[in-house]
Amino acid sequence: MTRTRNLLGLAAFAAFASPSFAQFNQQWVSYTNETATHLPGLATSISYNNTETDFAWGDLDNDGDDDLVVVRKEDFTSTGKRTNLLLMNEGGILVDRTTLYASAADVPGDQGFNTPTNDRDAVFADFNQDGWLDVVTATTLSDGNPKHIGHPRIYMNLGNDGSGNWLGLRFEDARFPQFLHFGSGSPQNPRFCSVAAGDVTGDGYPDIYFGDYDSSGAGGAQQGSNEDLNDRLVINDGNGFFTDQSQSRMSTSMLKSAFGNSVVINDFNGDGLNDVVKDTSLNAPQYVAVSYNNPSNVGFFNIFHDFHFNAPYHTSEGDLNNDGRLDLIISDDASDRMRINTGTDAFGRATWSSAQQFSFLTGGDDGFASNNLVADLDGDGWNDALIADVDVDIGGYSRRLHIYHNRTTTPGDMTPTLREERQSSSSSGWIGVVGMKTADLKGTHDVAVFDLDGDGDNDMVVSQQFDTKVWINGSVSTPCGFTKYGVGASAANYMDLTGTGSGSVGTTASLTTTGAPGSSVFQVISVSKASLSLFGGVVLIDFTNQLLPMGIGSASAGTNVWNLPIPASSGLVGFEVNCQTAAIDSGQPGGFAMSNGVELILCP
Repeated sequence: MTRTRNLLGLAAFAAFASPSFAQFNQQWVSYTNETATHLPGLATSISYNNTETDFAWGDLDNDGDDDLVVVRKEDFTSTGKRTNLLLMNEGGILVDRTTLYASAADVPGDQGFNTPTNDRDAVFADFNQDGWLDVVTATTLSDGNPKHIGHPRIYMNLGNDGSGNWLGLRFEDARFPQFLHFGSGSPQNPRFCSVAAGDVTGDGYPDIYFGDYDSSGAGGAQQGSNEDLNDRLVINDGNGFFTDQSQSRMSTSMLKSAFGNSVVINDFNGDGLNDVVKDTSLNAPQYVAVSYNNPSNVGFFNIFHDFHFNAPYHTSEGDLNNDGRLDLIISDDASDRMRINTGTDAFGRATWSSAQQFSFLTGGDDGFASNNLVADLDGDGWNDALIADVDVDIGGYSRRLHIYHNRTTTPGDMTPTLREERQSSSSSGWIGVVGMKTADLKGTHDVAVFDLDGDGDNDMVVSQQFDTKVWINGSVSTPCGFTKYGVGASAANYMDLTGTGSGSVGTTASLTTTGAPGSSVFQVISVSKASLSLFGGVVLIDFTNQLLPMGIGSASAGTNVWNLPIPASSGLVGFEVNCQTAAIDSGQPGGFAMSNGVELILCP
């Protein structure tokens, strides 16, 4: 049975008779291609065919603006080398200053960024704590090359001269040791695919973790048993010089990788100490895992926890539900996933939710992916997610970048909603964010997200197969439409409540409950949310702020449709409505079954 009620207690509008609509054209944030203005003359010389790019960004010259480093190599698993780039932010314009500021070296004949290398990743950190960010790159597949070409490269920030002029970066090979094979002790060039920096010893100086690979992949040769270096943890002496202390601080399992595509140093269990997350893939071992810092012996790692399997191919951290804990997004050869950090167990490990997928209005995940990033694009205080499509190992440029809008509104929600917004079901409309279409997303290596033009919001630099574009953040619209929340809040919250319709004023919203245990359901609508353990389940709406008295609707074959006409008043745009249903179920401990909640923010 379909029951129609008048939203907000105002006069009812025409009865709902047309089919329900997906919530297309939710204009949450918009971007404009301003490459010509902010990257003049460089669009096709940064990324181009057969060249892999990876970004790192931060304020290198301490002028208050973030600058951009681009590390490059021949694409996919290959030995081909490329030069790197230093793009300085000069009044919102990215200018190539590689030769001027990044060509110095302590190795005779080396030209810093202008020396071709096989760099796959980069990270910024102030390694000698002089107040200036330094740069480290992860170098791969350089067997037989000299150490300064085949090992990670560190570029120390020279700071200012006596007149306040920035002196740039200098490659200083002596700061890294020669890496040796654990068993034979023979010197080897590593095959590092990833790098992360962070203080693991508690002395205030950033240390470095490198993720290694030895799998053959699409183009590289399998490493021999006495050539594979595995991951490495190098410890900072306080002056920006590093020693390899991997084996004394971490176990063999912690350091073992097949294709160590990404690593993260951060505090995942909330004990104030930095842990190490890594994603290893392609062949065994194949998982995302955390190595936990030992609070009783800081800087030494005593617990290894592999918790995510499938076919992971890159991971990044960020708080997705605003509960103060670090969550993870994970690129996958199948459907990309996210894991929500739900707390800490008795062993001191983070506890993780099930592997949750991202949401789509139409279509879905298009397969292989790699670099990903957690960032707040619309400035609403909720982190969004970006997942680039070009695999670092397997060839192909047929997929596209996915940008997921975080529609979660309840802090601590363990099933956050991150959805790929789009204008319509047609591929000709905007996808992800207003202003970007399929061609603007296709064949993406990496995305840098920072405030380029100094107006306080996050812009994007997107490197693709044939060029690099700058997208400037424009107007931000109030998010509107339907968002589920509190899914699976308890065992009794098993009914599914879904909202459909445009969500616009002057239309009718349709709320459908499935899985009802009897012939009727209770329908509740409120202006605010709650999370109240009651009647054996979790009540997700605020009873003290109901818009209408609780109603009763009929259910047929477990389904109830609840139609809510929305008054045609522009003053209601942005108004928040929260709905939940319940039903009598004698099989539940409290005698009731409940649904998840649905939030509707009224659209124009």
